[in-house]
Amino acid sequence: MVAVHPGTPPAEAANFTFPVELPLQGLIRIDGNTAAAIQLAMDHFRPWEAPPSRQPACLDRRDSYDVTAAPGPEGVVLVQLTLDDQRCPPDPSESVEATSGKPLQEIVLYAVDIRTQRLLSIGRRFQRHP
Repeated sequence: MVAVHPGTPPAEAANFTFPVELPLQGLIRIDGNTAAAIQLAMDHFRPWEAPPSRQPACLDRRDSYDVTAAPGPEGVVLVQLTLDDQRCPPDPSESVEATSGKPLQEIVLYAVDIRTQRLLSIGRRFQRHP
């Protein structure tokens, strides 16, 4: 059974065929706690209903950010959000690293308590681009 999401043109939905099994190449399995932690962090960082900001449009898009998640102390998942330079190139007028002259990369880190489904802490730091 296939359901069409409201707002999706029926013809577009009808043209998509699900594979019998998910492809192995590129397959990523995310446990439920980690997925929930990522969702909580992203909902805080870039809420769906937030109005556009004055910054470049790509900074308001969720798909402009890469996510890294790792287990923290008991009951905590750490979620790191990093801007993908390919999707949203840095503004040359931003702060730059003294030795390289390249823009610094902002890292946003969330500590999410998965037992209570709440954000414990939010941290920001800047680092040299890899």
